[in-house]
Amino acid sequence: MTVLGREIWALTIPAIAWAVHFIAIYTLISAACAPRELIGMPLLIILGTAATALCGIVAIWPAIRPPSGDALGLAVRLGATIFALAILFDAMPLIYSSGCGG
Repeated sequence: MTVLGREIWALTIPAIAWAVHFIAIYTLISAACAPRELIGMPLLIILGTAATALCGIVAIWPAIRPPSGDALGLAVRLGATIFALAILFDAMPLIYSSGCGG
C-alpha cells in the first residue's frame, strides 16, 4: 500500500470507529430501556464502557502512531482526536442517566 493509501485509511478508521460506537451505544440503551428490558442496567454500563474503550483506542490510534507521510499528517491527527472526543461524548448518556425514565 502506498503512503497516501495508509494516510487515507488513517483518516477513515476513526470515523468508522465513531459510527460503530454510536450505533452500539444507542442499541444498548434501546435494549435496556425496551418494555421487555432485554438487558439490565449493569450490563448496559459494562458493555457501554467496553465499547467506549475499544472504539476510543481504535479512533485515537492514528493520532498516536500516524502513518509516515506529509500530505495528510495534520488532518490525520486532528481527525483522530476529534473522533475520539466524539466517542467520549457519545458515552455521556451512560454516565448521566440513572435509569430509563424521563
